[in-house]
Amino acid sequence: MHGLVSLLPKPYYERVEALWNKLVRNHGLRGIRVTPYPHFSWQIASDYDFDAISLVMDEIAKTTEPLLARTGGVAIFSGPNPVIYISVVKDPKLLKLHTNIWERTQTISTGLSPYYSPPNWMPHISLAYGDVTKENIGPVMKMLAFQDFNWEFTIDDLSLIYEPDGETGALKYQYKLTG
Repeated sequence: MHGLVSLLPKPYYERVEALWNKLVRNHGLRGIRVTPYPHFSWQIASDYDFDAISLVMDEIAKTTEPLLARTGGVAIFSGPNPVIYISVVKDPKLLKLHTNIWERTQTISTGLSPYYSPPNWMPHISLAYGDVTKENIGPVMKMLAFQDFNWEFTIDDLSLIYEPDGETGALKYQYKLTG
C-alpha cells in the first residue's frame, strides 16, 4: 500500500519517533517501522499512476495554504489487528482538503481503501500496529494514557510514501503547501 500523507512538523515528528523508540524498547512493538515517517494519512491505495499523482499533488500544494491541525488524545482502532493512534481532530479546512484530494485522485488510483473515503475517514497518527496483541495492549495503553496528546501544529506538506508489499516505505514525493 502507498499513502498520500502529511508529515508531522518539528517537534511533533521527533516526539512520535521517541514514542516509537520507547514502544520498541519497553514492549517490543516494531510493526510501525514499516512506514518510518511520523505522519497522518489522507488516503492509502494499492497503486497510483505515479506521473499523474505527482502532478495532482503539485497542483493541490500550489493552491492550498498551510493549515492548522489539532490532536485530541490516544485511541484504538479495535479488531483482530488493533491500531493504537493519536486522533487528529476533523475541522472544516481539514475536511475540505481531504475531499479535494479524494476527488482528484479517484481516476489515478487503484485499490483505494474505503476507510479513507470522506464519510469514513478518521485522521490519525499511528503509534503501533501489526504487532499489537492481547498481551501487550494493556501495558502499552497504560504507558500512553497519562501523556498529553493535545497538540497543535501546522500542516505544510503533501507527501507520498511508496510502500511496496514487504518493503519499508520510502518518501517518493513531497510538496510544500504554498496556497
